Amino acid sequence: MNSKYDSGMGHNRAHLFGSHVEHFQTTLNEKNWEWSYLVRKCRNLELEESYDLYMRRLRIGYLSIFIFIELLVTFTHALLLLTSSDLTYSYIDMGSYVITGLLIWLILSVNFHSELISKHGYLIYASSWMAVSIMVLMDIGLNIYHATTNNDILNPIYDAYTLYAIYMFMPIPYILQPFILGTAVTICYIINYSFVITSKEENRMHSILNEAIYLSSVNCLGIFFRLMRDIALRTTFLDRRQYVEENLLLRYARDQERTLLLSILPAQIADRLQEDVRNRIERSKQQHKQRADFDQCVSNNSQALKRWRQPDRGTLFIEPHKDVTVLYADVVNYTYLTTTLDVKKLVEALHDLFVRFDIASEEYNVMRIKFLGDCYYCVAGLASPNEDHAKCCVDLGLRMIKDIRDVREKRHLNIDMRIGVHSGDVLSGVIGAAKWQFDIWSKDVDIANRLEATGATGRVHVSQQTLRLLDGEYFFEDGTEKAREDPVLQKHDIRSFLIKSLRAPMHDPRRVQRERQAKKLSEASKSNFMYNSTLQQYNQVRNQAKLEMCRELDKMPIGRIKITKVCRRSTNLTQDELEEETFRRNISSFCLLFRIRNWELQYLREPDVMFKYSIALAWFVYMCMLTIQLLGKDPRYHYWVIDGITIFLLSTLLLVSWYKKLWIMYVADAEQSLPKFKISRFLYRSSDFMQRNIIIRLVVYFLVVISYCVVAAMQVLDCGDSSDDDELMPMETYEDRVLCFHPWILTNCMTLVIGTSFLFTRVPFIIKTTVAVSITVTYAVLVVFEFDYIFATSPSTNVNFNAEYSHILLIFITLGIFHLMERQTEFIAKVDYNWKRQLMQKQDDALITNDTIKVLLVNILPSHVADFYLSTQLQNELYYEEYDNVAVMFASIKNFDTDKIGLRVLNEIICDFDDVLNKYSTSMRVEKIKVANWTYMAACGLDVTRSEQVNAPQVKFRNVSLMPNGRRSQYRNSGSEQMQRVPYGNGSTIALDLERGQYEGNMVSGTPRMSCSENTSDKSNDEVVKIMANFALDLMRAMRRFNAENMQSEYEGSTDYGMLRIGISHGRAMAGVVGISKPHYDIWGNPVNMASRMDSTGMPGKIQVTENTALKLRKFNIQCNYRGKTFVKGRGNIPTYILGTDDEYEGFLPHQPDSIT
Repeated sequence: MNSKYDSGMGHNRAHLFGSHVEHFQTTLNEKNWEWSYLVRKCRNLELEESYDLYMRRLRIGYLSIFIFIELLVTFTHALLLLTSSDLTYSYIDMGSYVITGLLIWLILSVNFHSELISKHGYLIYASSWMAVSIMVLMDIGLNIYHATTNNDILNPIYDAYTLYAIYMFMPIPYILQPFILGTAVTICYIINYSFVITSKEENRMHSILNEAIYLSSVNCLGIFFRLMRDIALRTTFLDRRQYVEENLLLRYARDQERTLLLSILPAQIADRLQEDVRNRIERSKQQHKQRADFDQCVSNNSQALKRWRQPDRGTLFIEPHKDVTVLYADVVNYTYLTTTLDVKKLVEALHDLFVRFDIASEEYNVMRIKFLGDCYYCVAGLASPNEDHAKCCVDLGLRMIKDIRDVREKRHLNIDMRIGVHSGDVLSGVIGAAKWQFDIWSKDVDIANRLEATGATGRVHVSQQTLRLLDGEYFFEDGTEKAREDPVLQKHDIRSFLIKSLRAPMHDPRRVQRERQAKKLSEASKSNFMYNSTLQQYNQVRNQAKLEMCRELDKMPIGRIKITKVCRRSTNLTQDELEEETFRRNISSFCLLFRIRNWELQYLREPDVMFKYSIALAWFVYMCMLTIQLLGKDPRYHYWVIDGITIFLLSTLLLVSWYKKLWIMYVADAEQSLPKFKISRFLYRSSDFMQRNIIIRLVVYFLVVISYCVVAAMQVLDCGDSSDDDELMPMETYEDRVLCFHPWILTNCMTLVIGTSFLFTRVPFIIKTTVAVSITVTYAVLVVFEFDYIFATSPSTNVNFNAEYSHILLIFITLGIFHLMERQTEFIAKVDYNWKRQLMQKQDDALITNDTIKVLLVNILPSHVADFYLSTQLQNELYYEEYDNVAVMFASIKNFDTDKIGLRVLNEIICDFDDVLNKYSTSMRVEKIKVANWTYMAACGLDVTRSEQVNAPQVKFRNVSLMPNGRRSQYRNSGSEQMQRVPYGNGSTIALDLERGQYEGNMVSGTPRMSCSENTSDKSNDEVVKIMANFALDLMRAMRRFNAENMQSEYEGSTDYGMLRIGISHGRAMAGVVGISKPHYDIWGNPVNMASRMDSTGMPGKIQVTENTALKLRKFNIQCNYRGKTFVKGRGNIPTYILGTDDEYEGFLPHQPDSIT
C-alpha cells in the first residue's frame, strides 16, 4: 500500500513539476515576443547600438526597394495616361509624376551615404519629411489644380500609398516619428477630401467619415507591420547574438576539454581518445533519443551504461615510442609521512612537493605519468621528439632532490628522494573502460623502477644506456651494491652509475637554448582555461560576443531582394557572402519555400506567438469596414444577419486568442500555474493550441479573409445587371446608379482586404500571395466586366483618364507593396529559422562537449571531486577529505609478462574489471583509484557525505552547462526543495547514465548527510569492508572466467599463471587532489600501506586481509582462515588471514566459530 501511495505521490509531484515547467515556458514565450521586453533585453545585453547599425542597413535596403517601386509606379502611371481620350491635361499630370519621382529619388539618395548620415543624423528625418511632403503636395495639388481650373473633381490615388511608404519604407527610426508623419498626412488628405472632393456631395459627412476611417485603418496596418517587423528583427538579432555566444562558449568548452585531456595525455593519444569519447556519447544519445520519460530509462541505465563503457574490440589507445628516457622518483620515509601527519598537513606537504615536481617537469620538457603512492615517475622524449631526453631527466632528477630538501627544511619533515633513470623504448597509452590513466609499459620501464629501488638516498641512479646519452656533461661514479645484485638488472645486463654533479658550465649554449625553450613551454602550459572563474569566463564571453556581433552585422539578413547589389555583382565573394548565397539557393525564388521539405514542415509547425495581435488588428479593421459599409448604404435585414454572424465569429476568435495572455497577465501567480475551472482551462488550452497548430491558424486565416470579402460583397448585393437596367431605365443617370454603391469606397475596402491577407505572420507566404492575387484579379474582373457601368462613371484620378484603370491601378499598387514587403519579411523569418537550426546544432555540440568533459573528468577524478574541480574555484585552495573507515584493495595478476602476451590482454582484463566496478555504483560505491602495471587498486567508502572533514570552496556545485543565459533553469522549480534533473538535449540521458549511483552533481548540502538512525551507523560504517570483499570476489571470478576463455594453452606447466592475488585492509584514510596542471586524486594512510603489503605478501588465487579486517568480515558471516605470521615491511611479523571461498569463486564460505585461532 505504501508503495502505491509513494508512486501516486511521485506521479503527482511529476505532474505538478510538469505544470510548473509548462507555465514557465508559456510565460517565457509570451514575454519573448513583447516589443518592450525585446527592447529591454537588447539594452541589457548592450546590443542597442549594434541593432541600430543593423537597422540602418536594413532601412537602406527597404528604401532602395521603395525608390524602385516609386519609379516603377511613376512611369507606369505616366504611360497609362497616354491612353486618355484627351491628352491636353495629361501632359501636366505626366510631367508632375515624373518630376516628383526624380525629386524623391534625389532627396532620398542622401541616405545611401553612410558616412554623411553618421555625422548628420538629422538628414534621415529631413529627407523623409521632404520626400513625403512632395508626394502629398503633388497628389493633393493636382486635385486642387483641376478642381479650380476645369471644375473636375478627381480622386487622390496616392493617399494609402504614401502612408504605407512612411511606415514600411522610409528610413525614419522607431515608431513615434513615423506615427506623427502619418497623422499629418492623414489630416492633409481629410482636409482635401472635405473641401475639394466632397464639396458638392449631399452626404458630405458620411463621405468624410468613410475616408477618415479608411485612412485610420491604413495607419493601423502600417503601424502593425512596422511593429511586427521590429519584433521579428529584434528576435532575429538576439538569436544571432545567442548563436555567437554559443559558438564562443563551445569554443571555450572545447579548449577546456582539450586542456583537461592534455593534462593527462600526450596529444596523439588525446586526439584518438577524445574522438572515441565523442563518438560513443553521440551513439548513446541516438540510443536514448526515443526515451521521453526519465522513469522509463532508469531501469535500463545499467545495461546502457555497460554497453557504453565496453570499449570497441578494435580500439586500443596504445602507441610505441623509441629513444625515450624514464625517471622513477621515490620519496624516502613516505610511509611514516602518511601515517603520522594529519590530513591538512599531509595534503599541503604533498601538494607543495608535487607542484614543485610538476613545474620542474614542465620546465625540463618531461611528461609526468602518474603518482604511485610514494613514487613519482615521468618520461622525456615521448610527447615530442627530444634528442636531449636523457639530459632533461637527469637535470629534473637533480632539481627534484633540491626541491624535496627545500620542502624538508620548510616543513621540518624527515624525507628525501631516491631516483632511477633509464633510456630505451616504451609503449604508452590508456587502458580500461573507466578512470583512464595514461601509463607506460616495457622492460625498460621495469629497469628504471629497479634502478630507483636499488639506488642511494639523495642521488640520481642511471643506467649505462642513459649515461651514454649524457655526452660527458656530468660527473659520475659506480652504482650501488644492491643494483649489482638485483636479479632484474642482472637479467638485462644493466650496469648502473650514480650522478655526482654537473660537469658542463651553466652557460653552455646548448643548455641555455634548451632551458629557454623549456621555459616557453612551461609558460604556455600555465595559461589554463580551467583556472578562469565562472564570472570572469562569462564576462570574457560577453565582451567577445559584442566584438563578434560587429562582424556579424554584415551577415544579418536584409531581404530576398537586394536592389543595391544588382548593379555591382562580384565574382570574388567573401566567405560570408558564399554562406549567404548557399542559403539563398536553399530557398526557392518565387515561393520562398525551403528546398528541403522537412525544414519547411518544421518551420510551419513553429508556434505563432503574434497570432493574437494579428487577430486583434483583423477584428479592428473588420469593424472599420463594417462601419464604412453601414455609412455608405442603408442596412437591410440580411445585412444584420450576415454581419452579426461574422462579428460573433471574429469576436470569439479574438477572445480565445487573447485568453491565455490575459490570464497570465492578470490571474496567474506562482502557486496557480493553470486555470482551475474547466471552462477557463479549456479556453486557456484552446488559446495555446490555436497559436501552435498550423491547421487551426490556416482555418482562422481563411475565416478572416472570407469575412472581409463578405463585408465588401454586401455593398454590391443589390446591384443588378447593367443590360437589364439599360432596357428598363434608359434615362437613368450616374447619380441614380451610384446609389447602388460607391466605387471608391469599395476599392478602398478591397485594398484593406488585400493588406489584411498579408497580416498573419506564420501563414505560408505562397498561400498569402495566392489569396491576395486571387482577390486582386477577381476584383479587376468585376471592375472591367461585371460593374463596368458603375466604375466607368466614377471619379477618376486624372482628367479624361479611364476610371476603371484608376481603380485597377490602386489595387495593383497595394498588392505590389504588400507582396514585396512580405517577401522581405518572409526571407528574414527563414534566415532566422535557419540560424535557430544552427543554434540548436551548436547547443547539441555544446551538450556533447559538456558530456565529454564530464566523462573525461569523472574518468580522471572521483565523481564528487570532479564536481568541485569543475567549479573552477580550486586554483588557490586545496581539496582534501578525511574518513574514519575506508576499505582499500590491491589486486595483482601473477606471472603475466607484457612483452610476451602484449597490452591487449591487459586491456581486456582491466575492461572486465571495470565492468565489475560498474555494478558497485550504489551509494556505497567502489572507486577505482589507479592501475599500476598488472596491479588494480580500488577503495570503498570515499563518499563525501561520510567524510569527517572536507576542505573545499564553500560554493554550490556548478552545472556543467556552457550556456549562462539560464535556459536550463526553466526546468527547475525554484519553490521546490528537490531538484528535478532533466535529460540533456533531445531526450538523451548519457549524463544520467554516467552519474547514476554517484554523488549527484548540481547541489550539495553544507553539512554531511546523516543516516536514518544513529544506532545503525557502526553497522553501515563496517559495510565498506563487506562490499570491498564482495568486489574482490567478483574480480576473482572475472579473472577465472577470462583465463578459461582465453588462456587455456599458455604456460600449461605453471599453476599460478594468470591468477589474481588480492590484499585488503581498512581503517582511517585521507584523500585529496595534488598537482597544479595535472590534477591527481590519491588516498593515503595505514589501510593503503597495509592493503599493498597484503597483496605483495599474499597467495595467488587468494584474498589476504589484516586481522582487524578479518574481525569485521566475520560479523558478516564470512569465513576468515588464519594464515599465520607474515613479515610486512615496516611492521614486522603480523597475523594475516585468507578469506574462505569455494573453488568457483561463486561465494564466501560461512564463518565457523570453532575454527578461530
